[in-house]
Amino acid sequence: MIRGMNAFKINLKKLIQFYQFSQFSFGYSTITNNFSHRNCLSKTFLPTTKDVSSSKDDTVKGESHQLMIRAGLIRQSSSGVYSLLPFALRSLEKLEKIVDQEMKNIGGQKLSLPILLSANTWKKTGRWETAGAENNLLRYIISGRKYRDEMRPRSGLLRGREFIMKDLYTFDTTEELALKTYEEVIEAYKKILKNIGLPFSIADADTGNIGGLKSHEFHFLSGVGEDLILSCSRCGYSSNEERAIGIIPVSNSSDLNLDKIPSIRYGIDKDQRLSAIILGNERELNALKLKAHLGKNQIEILPKDIQELPEIDEILGLDLYVDKTFSLDIPDLDLLMKNKTINNNNILPRIIQKLNQKSQSEGTIKIYQGDFHNTKSCDGCPVCYNNDNNLTIDQNFHPLISNRAIEIGHTFLLGTKYSEPLKATYAIENFKSPGELLPIQMGCYGLGISRIFASIIEISHDRNGIIWPISVAPYKVCIIQRTEDSRIIEMTRSLYDLLNLNCEGLNGEVIIDDRINLSFGYRIKDAELVGYPWVIVLGNKYLENNKIEINERCNKQRNYIEFEKIKESKFWL
Repeated sequence: MIRGMNAFKINLKKLIQFYQFSQFSFGYSTITNNFSHRNCLSKTFLPTTKDVSSSKDDTVKGESHQLMIRAGLIRQSSSGVYSLLPFALRSLEKLEKIVDQEMKNIGGQKLSLPILLSANTWKKTGRWETAGAENNLLRYIISGRKYRDEMRPRSGLLRGREFIMKDLYTFDTTEELALKTYEEVIEAYKKILKNIGLPFSIADADTGNIGGLKSHEFHFLSGVGEDLILSCSRCGYSSNEERAIGIIPVSNSSDLNLDKIPSIRYGIDKDQRLSAIILGNERELNALKLKAHLGKNQIEILPKDIQELPEIDEILGLDLYVDKTFSLDIPDLDLLMKNKTINNNNILPRIIQKLNQKSQSEGTIKIYQGDFHNTKSCDGCPVCYNNDNNLTIDQNFHPLISNRAIEIGHTFLLGTKYSEPLKATYAIENFKSPGELLPIQMGCYGLGISRIFASIIEISHDRNGIIWPISVAPYKVCIIQRTEDSRIIEMTRSLYDLLNLNCEGLNGEVIIDDRINLSFGYRIKDAELVGYPWVIVLGNKYLENNKIEINERCNKQRNYIEFEKIKESKFWL
């Protein structure tokens, strides 16, 4: 723990040399205005810098990472691993406090588990293989640092190797109670994100390797996000790209582009039997949808650029392959079969005609038709379409909108997927079957605390620096004295004490920039970079007419208020 510049004067010179060597600079002062116990930047470790071009981090992407370095919040320790400096920790602690409070409101109990666990439990549940090398009975909250050997760490804290995570595990006696708990946690997550104050999205999600009955993702919308969310502005439907279902309008024959060859992907199952997935024009294969369709008969999808395989129409005529499977994802299939004007030299109708002929004559060829593609922006909303069955598809077509997003949370209704192999049971208190043991219904939920922290900065900033939401700002108010006039110094002390003791929500949230060796302009720029919600300037205006200048960071408004009215001011609410 660093207690302040004056607490380690012996090592101060070495510390400065280190930052000079790293080409980072920070303002400090051994001259103070004797602000005693008050929070002052002269006693605070805040290594702000104007340039990150010299950073040794070769994965600097996105505004948040650069801003965190410039604002003195983080420094890189190794690839994907960062030191969190005092201002970052203050903000992260506030985030965790918001999360802890909402979790406790729904009955969560916080505990601490070992960082290193035996592989035995993972192997019992099957997670060891799928993960590579994770009335109400209990609700446990676990919060702390985790490490993941990310192959390609990038974008700073958004995709690092070390991160801070909040996990919640719930244990219920019935599936109905587990579902009720699931909805309670969803509502608690909404309250947490509303408290932070930035717009968010909730999307249907695939359960993936973790498995379970139900899953949702929480996102902040951002252009640097790695997830693609498709949503409907009419009904509120939202889903990630992996799970989204989009309605593709059936074209009429005059609109069909028959000059394009369909996208064909090949796969081989464990018995070396061939499968082919034929997709409509300009559609990408959705591996999760295909996996769900195939069930236990999974196949290995071969790369797009495989050239050794014969063309699909030639495969149909070979006796080498048996039990061939063809999965069709062509919405206009029926229309194409009826179209009498198709050019016989075009490969698309030839494939469909041959598949149709084979399906009638050979039992060894299995043909399926379904949705195996990624949904795209401007596909129709499935909820709106299904809710108005009396309308035609054209009348009831409401396009989906796609947005890039950063995933910040995930919820899973696990059911008995893990409790059964772990023999996690409870005894029924029932006279008909006393002592009977049933598996516990589980749920697991996670919020990425450090990713939320980075996402806030990614979303809420301008060219001058960070714009913190009030609830998680490291400090809410920074007081900057424009001159060294003794009257200004005395007023700074009085104002600091007034704000701390008499203004709601500001106790411990005020800091004084008393680095008098730095210019006033430098300190103002530094305050904008760090992102204090309010910056108070004490200068000539106060000396002339007893008015204090208050600058609001979020809307760039400048206000003047008499000192005597500070206590009644609504600025801080």
